[in-house]
This record gives sequence, C-alpha cells and structure tokens, in this order.
Amino acid sequence: MLLRTFHADDLEALIDLTVRAFEPIQDGIRHQLGNELFARQNGQWRQDYRDTLAELTGPGNQHRFLVADLDGAPAGYAVWSTHPGPAGPQGEIMLLAVDPRHQRSGLGRALIDAACEAMRTAGCVVAWAGTGGDEAHTSARAAYATAGFTPLPTVFYSRVL
Repeated sequence: MLLRTFHADDLEALIDLTVRAFEPIQDGIRHQLGNELFARQNGQWRQDYRDTLAELTGPGNQHRFLVADLDGAPAGYAVWSTHPGPAGPQGEIMLLAVDPRHQRSGLGRALIDAACEAMRTAGCVVAWAGTGGDEAHTSARAAYATAGFTPLPTVFYSRVL
C-alpha cells in the first residue's frame, strides 16, 4: 500500500468508493429517521458527497487529502483540516472512507495515523474526528479507539419542519 496525496484523476474512483462505503450507513440513517425526514435531510447524499469531494480536492486542499493506493487504484482516503484551539491548532479528520473490499484490513488505521502525523507536522496539538453512534459506524469507532482517540458521546437531533 502506498499513502499519497490526491491526484486529479482519482476523483471519480473516490466518489464511487465513497458511495459504496457509505451506502450501508445511509441505509441505517434512513431506517432510523424514517423516509420523510431522511429524504429532506440526506435524500441527495450521493450528490452531496460528489460535491463535497470536488470541494475537498480543489486547489489548495489537495495536500490535506490522503489516498491509500493499492496496485495503482484508490482503496481509501482521509481528509483533514485545522482549526484554532485554546492550546494551539487542532486537527480534524473530516472524512475517512475505505473501500468495502478492504475494510477491517488495517487500511483505515493507516489512514488515521497518516492524517494524525500530517496534522502534527502542521503544528496541531490535538486531533479529533466525528463519527456515528449507530451500528453501521461500529468499525469506524473501533478504528479511532484503536488509534488512541477518546470518545465523547454526542446526540444529533432532527425533525421535519
């Protein structure tokens, strides 16, 4: 496996990877929220990820987009950013995705570690990430815990207006 920064010709493969990796998560969210609330809140999730990845891989952001390359093809990625904090800059893993064919292989952990090292090099004193508390996010929570992150449970509420 080679960890590298984003290349322009990665975008479509990364969008496809993201959809395949996050479809079970979105199905779980739909089940929990119900169809009406899900449609209003997450109904265009595939296009939302396409737009988000296009933005996150745009000029000036590519150095913060790490790609796990297996045999010349993207198998996962981590995107990070920085924020001001009281003790110094804080790093955030904004998005982490691993191709379902390579999940539970250590690839997610390698991406987390590489993102943390990049954040440390950028001067960050803390790293954090957000993930879901539902069953579909179990492997993500385990990967962050194994990487030394401390969980702080939160609850996100939604309602139809």
